[in-house]
Amino acid sequence: MPQLDTVGQRINFIRNELGLTLEALADRSGLSKSFIWEVEQDRSGISGRRLLQVADALNASVEYLLRGGPAPQEYEPPSIEVPRSLGELAEEVGLTYRQTMTLLEIDQSIVARRGGGPRTGKGKEDWRDLYLAVKRFLEEAK
Repeated sequence: MPQLDTVGQRINFIRNELGLTLEALADRSGLSKSFIWEVEQDRSGISGRRLLQVADALNASVEYLLRGGPAPQEYEPPSIEVPRSLGELAEEVGLTYRQTMTLLEIDQSIVARRGGGPRTGKGKEDWRDLYLAVKRFLEEAK
């Protein structure tokens, strides 16, 4: 089991376990590739806000990234199921991974606020309507 003494080493470990490149983690987190590399190499510190962005992108806990502990034998992030119709729309309009996940989170938030359970049968046109309603916000989230 590797010794993971720093935040950067733990980020690097999880990123590699997930098979992510620096570029993929940068896209998911909204941070620059060079900044993430500097953190992983322990050449730069990381603020709490940015650490949270990285933790969210890796589906890791901030506590693990900060405090460490025994390295997980096999890191398995929670499964996120993207509805096929949303995936089709994302491909069609060229959404990034981050934008797709944001659109899914917006939909889940709307459903939660209305007090209903998960909606089933949401088609591509339903996702398109939601996308068009929040398109400006998603463009800023690139």
